Amino acid sequence: MTNERPLCVLVFTRDLDRYSLMMLRALQQIGHHVHVVVEPASSVNSKDWSTDIDVVAKVPLKGRFDKDAAQRYSDLVTQFSADICLCYTSRALSVALAAKRRFQFKVPIVGTRGAIGGVSAFYLQDWFTYLSPKLDAVVCMSQAIADKLRREAKRFYPNHPGRFETIYPGYSQLLQTHPWPKPRGRAPSDMVRLLCIANDRPIKGLAVLLDAVEKHLTSTHWRLDIVGECGPVIRAAVAQSPRLSQHVHIQGYRSDVPEFLKTAHIYIQPTLKPGEGIGNSMAEAMSYGLPVITSNVGGGIELVEHRVTGLHFTAEDPVSLAAAAEELIQQPLLCDQMGQLGAARLDKKFGLNHEAQAFMNLFKGLRQQHSDP
Repeated sequence: MTNERPLCVLVFTRDLDRYSLMMLRALQQIGHHVHVVVEPASSVNSKDWSTDIDVVAKVPLKGRFDKDAAQRYSDLVTQFSADICLCYTSRALSVALAAKRRFQFKVPIVGTRGAIGGVSAFYLQDWFTYLSPKLDAVVCMSQAIADKLRREAKRFYPNHPGRFETIYPGYSQLLQTHPWPKPRGRAPSDMVRLLCIANDRPIKGLAVLLDAVEKHLTSTHWRLDIVGECGPVIRAAVAQSPRLSQHVHIQGYRSDVPEFLKTAHIYIQPTLKPGEGIGNSMAEAMSYGLPVITSNVGGGIELVEHRVTGLHFTAEDPVSLAAAAEELIQQPLLCDQMGQLGAARLDKKFGLNHEAQAFMNLFKGLRQQHSDP
């Protein structure tokens, strides 16, 4: 740290995940102040982060324009002399913008987007919140998201002043949570374990994945585990197909995801258009030494280098997906090579320190901008 005054970052969110938590702690480690405001826990799976980060308040949000919550947000901005408001959820972001408008505080507000899927025509309130000209910046976890939001912002607001910054998550920290991955050493005749971690939403492309392995995959010595909540349509498709019912195992929600990553050979992310950001599960798979098959849309192609750390297939094309899976099933040595290079890519290109510094550069620029006369 230099003699420059440390920043005070006030975070508004419903919950944290380990990636945002790691970044916030990295900011603290380089000398800045981070205070977190959360909504009260809404489910039994909600984690209490107060032992890991400074949770200063729990503010219930009754809606996007909750006056009481906006008052509390404004009071907390004043109480902590915040330099930046960082919002991790769309509802918290809406309330923060309402608070700034109603109570006229000058602190910059920054939103974050990890996925394109949640900002769509089906969520108009989200859409216009993230495109609001009153928002000082949006941190996007992939260039695909930043490009999409920038295009849409200019379409609705030709003179939009906002900033859409690409800051990649610090996935290198995943390599600190377990030993460096070893090559699987799979023999050509061994059972091949395919893995997909995704909740059943249309954009995830599970129907395309099932179509690919049922109708277009030549190999027979494979098993597919789908980890995540699946609806009745996907479950029925598996149950009613002789081939799928033999090879596909729907695991539902699991708390032991690392065990699947340890034993898998190939990871598949069948994202559909318009695509998503960089899926955390893809990075987790790479940290365990798995080659990744992902569609050629969205942020996945920024993480997975084609024919180096995995394969890209044509989105929404089950034949293309099956061909990619067949290639890796038939080449176990290639799988190991790609898996090792994938782990190395995380270590080199997706560093936590780089992420934290990029956030700091953005925050300092916004603070300077708002302090100039």
